[in-house]
Amino acid sequence: MRNDMFEVIIERPRGGAGWVKPGRGEENSERAWERAPQKQGMRPYRRSKYLSENLAPLKRFLARNVGRPWRVVSSEIAGAITMTSAVQKHVMDHVRQMVEENPVFVKGLPHHPHASGGKYLPLRSHPRWPDFYVCPRTGLLRQAPHYPRPKKPNPSST
Repeated sequence: MRNDMFEVIIERPRGGAGWVKPGRGEENSERAWERAPQKQGMRPYRRSKYLSENLAPLKRFLARNVGRPWRVVSSEIAGAITMTSAVQKHVMDHVRQMVEENPVFVKGLPHHPHASGGKYLPLRSHPRWPDFYVCPRTGLLRQAPHYPRPKKPNPSST
């Protein structure tokens, strides 16, 4: 794992503010005041900012290490990330979100260990957010099987 992985993942510019660059979209003339709205709502004009974390390098790292012992992979991650920094600890939070260390197997398929409504939900791999799990028998890092989304019935075909 790269020693600067936390920088690659976390340190990106925040987006969504909708700031206008000077000279673009602004008009510094008296006509601009004439065309300005007479009344304006109470809603904020600009959108709020959001975090734009780049989790793709972390996903690729985990995907490359599928089949390796989880204790080796996690120690490699722990060697590159210290828990004394809040930013680096945040990266470890993302690792915990992506890797299920204690899956429950139902009919041979990995499920989340916490039941929802009396049922265990299966771990599902999705192209945007792959789920990984640690095999309890071998201790190897595995990728959850891909389940296609169920198609909604077409009401016009009935």
